[in-house]
Amino acid sequence: MNKDLKSTEVIKLLSDYPLFKNVDTDILEQSLEYSQIYVLNEGDILLTPEEPNTQIFVVIDGKFSVHTELHMDSVTTLRAGDCMGEMSLFEGEYPSAFVVAISKARVLGIHKEIIWQIIDESNSFAQNLLHHILKRVRTGNQALAEMQEKLQAQEVSTFIDPLTGIYNRRWLNSMFNRALERLRQSPDEKLNAFLMMIDIDNFKIYNDTLGHLAGDQCLRMVATLLRTNLRPTDLFARYGGEEFTVLLTGVNEEGCIITAERLRKCVSQEEIRDRRGGKLDSVTISIGIAKFQQNDSLEDLIEKADQCLYKAKETGRNRVFHKMKV
Repeated sequence: MNKDLKSTEVIKLLSDYPLFKNVDTDILEQSLEYSQIYVLNEGDILLTPEEPNTQIFVVIDGKFSVHTELHMDSVTTLRAGDCMGEMSLFEGEYPSAFVVAISKARVLGIHKEIIWQIIDESNSFAQNLLHHILKRVRTGNQALAEMQEKLQAQEVSTFIDPLTGIYNRRWLNSMFNRALERLRQSPDEKLNAFLMMIDIDNFKIYNDTLGHLAGDQCLRMVATLLRTNLRPTDLFARYGGEEFTVLLTGVNEEGCIITAERLRKCVSQEEIRDRRGGKLDSVTISIGIAKFQQNDSLEDLIEKADQCLYKAKETGRNRVFHKMKV
């Protein structure tokens, strides 16, 4: 043990730290006989996931940062009185993070065998260590929960169109493909699926004439109307620009066309209001429908629906076009 460790000042300092609270001084002095003080400079790595650990380290002075990866931001900072390495020591695993000195620092390293000796001789130390480990577990669980929330928030932002609040094309590609794959693998050959391509008629003129804010409000209104007039099981997303896409399952040809006509009518009959309540010009939509065939990819289905949408536009707009026999 470093000779400084035997001094009354250092022993008193350690006695004030949470890990050694109420631990008898004689037990502390005797048990620390084979422990060691380490002096680290700024940037020195104390613990790393790449090397095993057999000690608990108590910060005497200075500061340390903890990183899941060295190139990533610190997840926490350790200061005088904090300890580290206890989880990897008792689990018999490599440390789960990098611990790096961010200033000149001293730490007390207590070997695993000495830790068990102190536990045997001091109930207070055992209780302090147990309390610390439980606190570390709670903190870890909280950090995991926060990380999960962040990941979920990132996932939502990845898949949600910020203007309309509905799913975007990235989500469409993922979820529509999954739905089609389930249909391909289903033993029920009578299961149907239909894809609608929906386009707001003359939207460019609307946008150029009334302005982008009015155009944005129009997109929000149409998206809301379509979503509220579809079943919860229908997959609905903004394809891009003024186009939307719907994938219907569990309906026949007639049911699909009825749904499409309902969507068309509800949009044409709706008044559009700006954010101040002022009335804007109404709009209409055109819809092209394609029926899913077992060999169709999502791209095939979109292309067929797009061709029908083009026909709906070509033949006058504000209408539904399909090639199904009903």
